[in-house]
Amino acid sequence: MNENLKTNMKRRRMIKENITAYLFLSPTLVFYIIFTAVPLIMTIFILSFSEFSLLKPIEFVGLANFRQLFEDPDFRTVMLNTVKFVLIIAPVHIIGGMVLAIAVNSIRSRFFQGVYRILFYFPLVVTTSAIVIVWGYLFDFEFGVFNWMFDVLGMDRVNWLGDSKWSLLSIAIFSAWKFIGNAFLYYFIGLQNIPDTYMEAARVDGASRWQSLFKIQIPMLTPTIFFVVVTTLINCFQMFDETYFLTKGGPGVSSQTVAMHIYRKGFQEYHFGYASTLGLILFVIVLLITVLMFRYQQKWVTYDTE
Repeated sequence: MNENLKTNMKRRRMIKENITAYLFLSPTLVFYIIFTAVPLIMTIFILSFSEFSLLKPIEFVGLANFRQLFEDPDFRTVMLNTVKFVLIIAPVHIIGGMVLAIAVNSIRSRFFQGVYRILFYFPLVVTTSAIVIVWGYLFDFEFGVFNWMFDVLGMDRVNWLGDSKWSLLSIAIFSAWKFIGNAFLYYFIGLQNIPDTYMEAARVDGASRWQSLFKIQIPMLTPTIFFVVVTTLINCFQMFDETYFLTKGGPGVSSQTVAMHIYRKGFQEYHFGYASTLGLILFVIVLLITVLMFRYQQKWVTYDTE
């Protein structure tokens, strides 16, 4: 009888704790359901197979939006631009952020560590719409700082934002400066969490700084590297702010990304059905990449630190 009473009391306590937990989670869950889950379900099963705008009701068109993908002259270009941005920007963020984190972590002074952390992370805090004004002046063809430096060196000026040959590189430079602090901070925190005993034992055994880096720090940092790689790839595929504020996707569509193409089709041309189809394609691409990353992470990510 006592055992049954204890079991019932334990079950009631667990039910009470679960109810309390769900009550605390309910605001976030409601927000997620309304603004993420419901739009996602509607996009997959309704909007991508329909055509509608602000001026006419929704109309089911079947696979017409998917056929339009092959007829859209800009879709191939924006998709290729997005892949180029991923190939250029992602390695800079992933590798560059790690190099900066390792360099700052090697500084013994806590004060200077803090200074560099602020310097590298500060651009991420500033809104893109505000800081892009400054970079617009830096890239300006007539009065920009970069072209002024080229003049001093006797080199030809570059039309950074107005030439399709340079617009992608210009955006990549700005993105590297603006967002590399995000990867840097994750790496730095990961390095700080590596127990000092491992590094001390390596020094006692006569390991060099490079050996400690490649045999201890980087292997123990692989969970952080995995997280940074996944989030960076997702962010690069969803890239919007940099192209919108710097070049408006131009000249033409030479620097336009898939995310910006979705915005253009949906909120400028009011083809919400086709924009939903583009969003679905982007979602599937990001989902596949994420699934593959999680599928093969066990081959190189080390979670056991004992």
